[in-house]
Amino acid sequence: MLMDAEPLGNGSWALVPTPAPELETSVPGGPGRRGLWVFNSSGEDTSPPFLTDAWLVPLFYALVMLLGLAGNSLVIFVVSKHRQMRTATNFYIANLATTDIIFLVCCVPFTATLYPLPSWIFGDFMCKLVNYLQQVTAQATCITLTAMSVDRCYATLYPLQSLRYRTPRVAMGVSVAIWIGSFLLSLPMAMYHRTEVGYWYGLRTYCIEAFASKSQERGIILYSFLAVYLLPLLTICLCYSVMLKRVGRPIVEPIDHSYQQVQHLSERSVAMRAKVSKMVVVVVVLFTVCWGPIQLYLLFQGFYGSFQANYETYKIKTWANCMSYANSSINPIVYAFMGDSFRKSFKKAFPFLFRRRVGDGVVLAGSRNAEMKFVTEET
Repeated sequence: MLMDAEPLGNGSWALVPTPAPELETSVPGGPGRRGLWVFNSSGEDTSPPFLTDAWLVPLFYALVMLLGLAGNSLVIFVVSKHRQMRTATNFYIANLATTDIIFLVCCVPFTATLYPLPSWIFGDFMCKLVNYLQQVTAQATCITLTAMSVDRCYATLYPLQSLRYRTPRVAMGVSVAIWIGSFLLSLPMAMYHRTEVGYWYGLRTYCIEAFASKSQERGIILYSFLAVYLLPLLTICLCYSVMLKRVGRPIVEPIDHSYQQVQHLSERSVAMRAKVSKMVVVVVVLFTVCWGPIQLYLLFQGFYGSFQANYETYKIKTWANCMSYANSSINPIVYAFMGDSFRKSFKKAFPFLFRRRVGDGVVLAGSRNAEMKFVTEET
């Protein structure tokens, strides 16, 4: 008996046996449905086959969830706990951590159950809510990354003028606006998800995307691709292209020796801004790499007329989903390795995890205290 992959909604598919043509049974839902629900050719309600991904994918999701919750919670704690960490950039980073936590708590556990369980067990309301929140968090992540890039571009082009507007209060207001916009832009995802009953080794309930037509399905896929992926990335690329042209130009031109100290501080400030900008670039690149495969897969699925749902495409989509989910646990690692202020704040918040020998370590920390404060507040 051949195995065919059928969509279950929320980015997951079920493997169903392909029966004889006379046993195929369609589920009502219109021509926009992505697939055909069938029952096993034997006609008996036997247990479905237990595949490797039924335990491997949930195990991977559990690891992502544990690492992501721990790392992102630590990021929010550090930003809120230490006054010197309350900068505009760090507020956007805290907003990214918030989107990751909501995604990990409200979406990942429900998606993970689709692999070991043969059906959706959480009801119609949760079917709509989980998919809606998944879209909201992805949308908020993309817009936040865009806001961070615009912020870095503004700080690079207008380093002195930007000090007036690049404040924690402004960053907080922008973050609130990002969430409001994300909730509104993601409403179509709640409208097109619902539960339906299908056949796979007996009656099963599935959380699916139901469209009235193929053109409607393609419209939603294209809308999601543009709003959640392409347009924000184009804006980000534009910001960093402008920043590259600005790199290397001095901010303060020295007139005589009395300005050497000011110039020295300016150069250090520029170096730190460049370092922060590199960290933002890495975060953006990771988002692009992690979410790119699933976005391209959905485009291919919706617009390629000869697309075939089979076990090979099922494996590709499962891998793409794992990539996108892993992004929620990667960012805190980037902050720890590339963000000096974050790393120092981590050590300050949890000194028992970073015990070092007394001597050089204490002297070093004391000698660089003023420098760290200046650089952190400046960026």
